[in-house]
Amino acid sequence: MKQAFPRGHTRCVPFVVAVLTGGALLAGCHAALVNWSDRDVAQLIRQRQQSNLGAICDADLGEAGRARPDPSASAYQHDPGPLLPPPSAAFTTPAESQPGGDTTGENAGSRQSSGVAGPAPASQPRRYRDEVLTLTRALAYADEHRRQLQTAKEDLYLAALRLTLERHLWTPQFAAELRTIYGNFGEERGFDQAMRYVADLNVAQRLPYGGRFTAGVISTLARDIGRGITTSEGGEAVLGVDIPLLRGAGHVAREDLIQLNRALTYAVRDYEVFRREQLVRVAQQYFDLLRSKQDVLDAASSVESAEADYERARAMEGADEATILDTGRAVQRLLSESNRMATLQESFRFSTDQFKLLIGMPVDEPLGIDDVEDIGAIERMIELGEYPLLQTPVAADDEQLALETAVRQRLELLNLRDQVEDAKRGVIVAGNNVLPDLNWNTRLTFDTDPNHYRITNYEFDRANWRSEMVLAMNDRFAERNQYRAALIDVRRSQRSLTDLTERVRVDVRRAVNQMRLQERVLQIQLQNLQTAELRSEYARIQFEEGFIENRDVIEAQNDLVAAQSALSAAKTARWSAVLEFRLATGTLRVDENGRQYDADGP
Repeated sequence: MKQAFPRGHTRCVPFVVAVLTGGALLAGCHAALVNWSDRDVAQLIRQRQQSNLGAICDADLGEAGRARPDPSASAYQHDPGPLLPPPSAAFTTPAESQPGGDTTGENAGSRQSSGVAGPAPASQPRRYRDEVLTLTRALAYADEHRRQLQTAKEDLYLAALRLTLERHLWTPQFAAELRTIYGNFGEERGFDQAMRYVADLNVAQRLPYGGRFTAGVISTLARDIGRGITTSEGGEAVLGVDIPLLRGAGHVAREDLIQLNRALTYAVRDYEVFRREQLVRVAQQYFDLLRSKQDVLDAASSVESAEADYERARAMEGADEATILDTGRAVQRLLSESNRMATLQESFRFSTDQFKLLIGMPVDEPLGIDDVEDIGAIERMIELGEYPLLQTPVAADDEQLALETAVRQRLELLNLRDQVEDAKRGVIVAGNNVLPDLNWNTRLTFDTDPNHYRITNYEFDRANWRSEMVLAMNDRFAERNQYRAALIDVRRSQRSLTDLTERVRVDVRRAVNQMRLQERVLQIQLQNLQTAELRSEYARIQFEEGFIENRDVIEAQNDLVAAQSALSAAKTARWSAVLEFRLATGTLRVDENGRQYDADGP
């Protein structure tokens, strides 16, 4: 005979439905959970950035509006990898051989260069974007889209998230539990059925110097389902205090809270260090892109000059004023410059791809040669004060001031100094762990009269108070070793601080000397370019008057091209040296929009 569903059990149906409904709603409130966490974390990060850096930079993960990343069906497969198909015929069939092209001077001279980076430079435009990708825009783009920066943001976010949990654990912790127990006791003549309902509500609070306070209420209701009567009803209220007097007492009780608070400060500094290093890296690669662009432009001018020289040499050969050797040299120079032009165009195209990878731009997004600034534009912006961090600071001439500033300002050093104190605090914590356990535990209990079915009528006359002092002297061999290890950690952290301080000093000294060197190199290359221009002009005049052969003209022109390239490299290297100096001294500043500003503020 099938057992009928108990009558008393139907009272639990609304509760079960409510629990299941709540679980379903909880599973669907992805956005609410994310926003709740983000709000607490963002407030912590802003406060810590303002107190440590004097400025707030965006650390939002951009999660708002995103759907929950649900897994696909393949996520539950034991073997998710399908068999890879064989490569297409395009990868296995040899390409048809191409006949050799004409390499005469006429054909070489007919090749025109467009100065555009791409797989087919002659057919691609020089400009794709509505706005030029300036250095400031590139820095702002990297600050928003660079994937490595997003990882750094997440590290900062997780540090703050861990702190929110620890802070929450130091607030009153409420817990509630409702249990329904069904019992079926078989006998010869039938079944005894009973239902028991137990409600447990309690709260716990950590105490500032160790231990915790607890308060709880337990209510119990028993029903005889067969007879439909209440067989028992009662409750109990319990107040308790557990306080350590030796081990775990004092400031060590808040060690996790202290350490996580300090860890958030370290994470804020690490994130700022990452942003500053990113600025230098993006700027340096941008400068390399400008130098590559300038090389392409200079190469285009060289090709035009080589074409003109070739036409002149061919005309002079036809007039018996030059030999076939002079024409051959002109052809070879034209071919060489055309080859150099194609190589530099491909180098620029590859540099744009590398730059896109760095700043998080899609590689398929086109970037032409006129979509970026040129070296002259950067120089004009520096004169207008738009790029203050590229101006040589006065401190570059005062090495001692630069060293003192770096030791005081470098965030990595600040972190290590504070971590030395963490290690010293760790010795105190380890020493406390060596102590024996001496705890004071006390409980005050009120319950109801079992003879009266009143679930909340606590009888104070029936109060029961119990207090105990527990001394436990367990083995402390592991704790002894931990104490010794904590002392070693202090020495290690002190050595690490000394080592990093010396490395910072080395970085500053190198940065100062690099700035001086690049300044001198720039002056040398300016003079070199002036000399090369004069020499090239004079050689051309001498050639036109018939005093020299075109060999000297070609040599002078090649030296001019090399001087132009060397000057472009010297200018960008000097800007990079200025940024390296500011990074080494801890005075590099950039806001979340990529705008550079001095240490006094944006």
